[in-house]
Amino acid sequence: MQARRYWPAMVAGAAASATFVLSGIIRGTYPFGDRTRSTNDLGQQFIPMAAHLRDVVTGQAAGDLVFNWQSGFGVPFLGDFMAYVGSTLSWIAFVMPRDRIDLALFLIATAAIGIGAGTMTAYLRMIRPSGPVWIAVTAGTSYGACSWAIDDAAYMTTWLSGMVAFPVLCLLCEWILQKRSIIAMVVTPIVVALLWTSHFYTVYMATIGAAIVTLARILAADSSEPWRQRLTGGVRCVLAVALGIGLTAPLLVPTFALVRAATPSPPQEFQRTGTREFLSRLLAGTEGVGTSPSFAVGTLMLLLALSFPLNRAIALRQRLVWTLTVGLTVVSMQVTFTHRAWHGFDTPQGSSYRQAFVIAGMLVILGWMSVSAFPRSRSLLNALSPAVLSPALLVLGLYVWTRDVRHITPTTRIVVPVLIVVSVLAWFCTRDRALGWLRRGVVAVLVGAVLVEVTASSVAIDEARYGRLSNTVYWGADHEQVRSLVQSMDGWPEYRTAPGQLITFNDPMLLGGQGPQYYSSTIPEATSRALIALGFGYTSYGRALYDPENPVVDAVFAIRGRVIRDGGPKLVTRDAAAPLVTIRPAAPWKSSDPGPYGVQETALGADVYTVPKLSAVMIATGATGRVVASCRPGAEVYLTAPEYVELFIDGSWKPTLRDRRPGIYSGAPLTRVGTADASGNVRVDIKAHQQTTIPSGALACLDRSRLAAAVRDLTESAPPVVQVGGHSIRIQRLPGRAATVTVAAINIEGWRCAVDGRPTTPIAHAGLLSIAVGPRASEVACTYRPPGTRLGLAAGAASLAALLLLTAFLVHRRSRTGRDGQAGQAGPDLRP
Repeated sequence: MQARRYWPAMVAGAAASATFVLSGIIRGTYPFGDRTRSTNDLGQQFIPMAAHLRDVVTGQAAGDLVFNWQSGFGVPFLGDFMAYVGSTLSWIAFVMPRDRIDLALFLIATAAIGIGAGTMTAYLRMIRPSGPVWIAVTAGTSYGACSWAIDDAAYMTTWLSGMVAFPVLCLLCEWILQKRSIIAMVVTPIVVALLWTSHFYTVYMATIGAAIVTLARILAADSSEPWRQRLTGGVRCVLAVALGIGLTAPLLVPTFALVRAATPSPPQEFQRTGTREFLSRLLAGTEGVGTSPSFAVGTLMLLLALSFPLNRAIALRQRLVWTLTVGLTVVSMQVTFTHRAWHGFDTPQGSSYRQAFVIAGMLVILGWMSVSAFPRSRSLLNALSPAVLSPALLVLGLYVWTRDVRHITPTTRIVVPVLIVVSVLAWFCTRDRALGWLRRGVVAVLVGAVLVEVTASSVAIDEARYGRLSNTVYWGADHEQVRSLVQSMDGWPEYRTAPGQLITFNDPMLLGGQGPQYYSSTIPEATSRALIALGFGYTSYGRALYDPENPVVDAVFAIRGRVIRDGGPKLVTRDAAAPLVTIRPAAPWKSSDPGPYGVQETALGADVYTVPKLSAVMIATGATGRVVASCRPGAEVYLTAPEYVELFIDGSWKPTLRDRRPGIYSGAPLTRVGTADASGNVRVDIKAHQQTTIPSGALACLDRSRLAAAVRDLTESAPPVVQVGGHSIRIQRLPGRAATVTVAAINIEGWRCAVDGRPTTPIAHAGLLSIAVGPRASEVACTYRPPGTRLGLAAGAASLAALLLLTAFLVHRRSRTGRDGQAGQAGPDLRP
C-alpha cells in the first residue's frame, strides 16, 4: 500500500531526471560527449568549491569548514559553503573519485531535478488526491524540469535547492494544516533547517513562495471551517518554519556577516523587462537567462493553469483567491520594491528574476487544481468547454504576439502549436464516454508529447545558453598534469606551491596547492583591496583576481613553487621566497615608492624597486606611444599597465585587459614588460584603444640581488616553530626583543590573536596579518572565528530549546487529552 501511495512521486522524479539526462545525450555534453557543460560559474566556482569541500571532508585540504588556507592567501570558507556547496546532496561528491568531480555535480543536478519533480507530485496529490494520477506525474515532471531549472539553475547547482524547497515547504505546511500532529511540528523545523543550509538564498525565495501558497490555501478554504481554526493552523506553520530557520543560525548569522564584509558591486537599479519579453518566457523552449524570468512549465500545464479562472467546477471564491494570488505574485516580479524584497533587498548583478521557479510552481498548482476539480461522472467536454478553448486561444495569441521576441527559439516555434493541438484533442478524447483503449492511447500520446517537449526545450535552452556564456573544460589531462606537479612540491605550511590560473580562477581549490587565485561573491573586501594594492588584476568588481606572477609577491607570500603555462604546464621554483611567518622590526619600514611598488616593498620590508623619473605620457585613441627610461642593466622592468592598451612584449602586441568596463568591473595587473638592455635603456611600446595617460610612476625596475638579500634576512630571523591548524596558527620561540610578527596571509575581520595567552588586536602591515610583541613574548596564537559566530550559536541554541519545549508541551497536552499524536486531529478541509 505504501509503495502504491508513493509511486506517482517516484515516477515523476525519474521522468524529470530522465529528460535532463536525455537532453545531455542529445547535446553531446559531458558525461555523454566531448562538449563541456561547465558554463560560467559551474566551472569557475561550483566545481572547484565542491572539490575543495571533498578535500575538507577527506582530510586532504589545507583548512577546514571555517577557513581556507589554499585560496586568496587565506580566506573564510564558511560563506562559500553556504553559498555554493551546502546542498544536502553534496555527499555525492564525497563518494565519487576526485577526478570525477564534474560528474558528481552533474549527478547532484540530476538528483535535485528529480527530487523537485517528485516532491511537487506528492504535494499535488496531498491537496487533491482524487485527480488523475497521470496528470499529477506530468505536472511534477514539468515543474522539476521547468525552464528555470534548466536555464538558470542547472549550471548554478545549489540554486536547485530552492526549486526543491518550494514544494517541500508547501507540503510540510499542508501537513500541519491538515493534521494537528506532534510529528509534523517536530519534523518540519528539522527539514526546514536542512533546506536553509542547502542554499539560503534561493530557499529564502522558496519560503516566501510557500508562505504565499499557504496563505491562499487558508483564504480559499471551505467557508464551513471557522477562521480561528484556519488561522491557528497558519500560526503553527509559521512557528515550525521559524524554528527551523533559527536552528540554522550558527551557520546563517556568520554567513550574513561575511556577505556584508564581502567585496561589493556597484549599486544596481532594477530594469524591468518589457511586457512582450516578460510574457514570452511562459512558452516552452524559450531562453533568456539573466535577462528575463524563466517560468515556463510546458504547454500542457500552461493551458491547465489558464483554465483555472474559467473552471466553473471550482467555487468562485477559490477561483478569485488563487487567481489574484498568482497574478499579484507575477506582477511583484516587475515592481521595484517587491523585486528587491524577493532578492533580500539587494538587486543582483546578472539575473534579475531568480525567484521565477516560484511562479513555475504556482502555475503547476493552478493547473492541477483545475483538472482535478472535474467530477468524473460528467463529460469533460460539457464541464470544461469554456475552460478548454479560451486557454488554447490565449496561448496561441501569445505565441503569435511574441513570435519575433529574441527569447523564442526554433524549438518554441514547433512544440507550442503541436502541444496546443494535442492537448485540445486529448480533452475531447478522454471524456467519460470514450472507449477505454482510446482513453489510454490518448493519455500515452499526451504524456509522450509532454516528455518530448520538456526534453526538446532542455536541449534548445542549453544550446542557446552555451553560445552566450563562457565555458570551462571538464577534468582532463591538463588537470591531472597540474595537480601532479603541485603535489610533487607540496611543502605546506613551510611554503606555498601555487597552481597558477591555468583552468579557473579557483585553481587552488580545484587542483590543489596554495595561491592567490580566488573567485567568490563572499571574498572579503579587505582581501580584494590588499591584493589589488599589491598589483593584482581583477574582474567581477574585485571578486575574482588575476595573479601578476610577480617575484616580489611570491617572496612575500612564501610561494616557492609555481605552475606556469610554457607550451604546457610547467613547474618553476622560486629561490627567493620568505617563510610563511617572519619577524619584522617593532616599527616596520614603509616604502615611499608609488603604487604597487611601494606596497610590495613595504610588505617585504626592503627597497627592491627603482622607479625612474618620467613625465606623464598621453597616447591618443588608436595611436602608439613609447615610454623611455633608464635602469640598472639587466633589471626586470614592470609597468602598472592601464586599461584600454596593448603592450609590445616578446615580439607581439598583448592586451593588458580583455574584460568589460575597465576600472570598474575589471582592472589590469602589474605586468612584466621586459629587461633593461646592457646600457640600462628601457623602451616600452604601448598601443591605446582610447585616449590613455601613462602616469609618471607607472614603470619600475626590479633588482633581483636586493630581493634575494631581503629574503635571506627574513629567513634567518624567522621563528623556528610554526604550527598551522584548520583555522589557526601558533608561533613559538620568538626572538626575545620587541618586534612585529607577520603572517603571509591577509588580515581580515575575524582573526583573534593572543600573545602568551593575553588577547591582542592584530594589525594590517601592507595588508598582512601582523601582531606586535614585546621583548619577553614567547608565543603568538591566532584563531579565525567568523564574525557573528557567538550570536549565531546563541540564536541556534535558543531555537533548539524552544523546539524541545514545544515538543514537551505538545506531548504533555496529548497525554492529558488522550489524542492520538501519530495521526493527529484533522484540520480544516482546504481542498478546492
